[in-house]
Amino acid sequence: MSDLMIGTIQPRHERLWRAGQDGNWEFAAYELGNLRGAFGRLGRAHPTEHETSLPDMITSVTERPFNNLTDAIRSKDAAAFAKAYGELTDACNSCHQALNHGVVKIGRPDDKSQSDLALHKAP
Repeated sequence: MSDLMIGTIQPRHERLWRAGQDGNWEFAAYELGNLRGAFGRLGRAHPTEHETSLPDMITSVTERPFNNLTDAIRSKDAAAFAKAYGELTDACNSCHQALNHGVVKIGRPDDKSQSDLALHKAP
């Protein structure tokens, strides 16, 4: 599962953010479609995780943020895009927590990094 996350989902999540920040709405729509597809493939490849239906969990946490991102991209609304992207990021982190992978925390990419992985030292 981590290979699919690192190889397909994480880069698409990061490129989606950068496209929205650049106002490249066509590419943002493209990456959002790719991200949806990547989550679908993840669910098919790993139908259960810790006795939880992964496809159901993915749908339950991503449906609203995906719909909000779609609306923001269509309307070319940068503020709505940023809000919806934050909702998606929070949804990803809630899944990580629920599946006992809370050490994996996703954030918004910044200009210093080519990744959306937020690395923090344990207290």
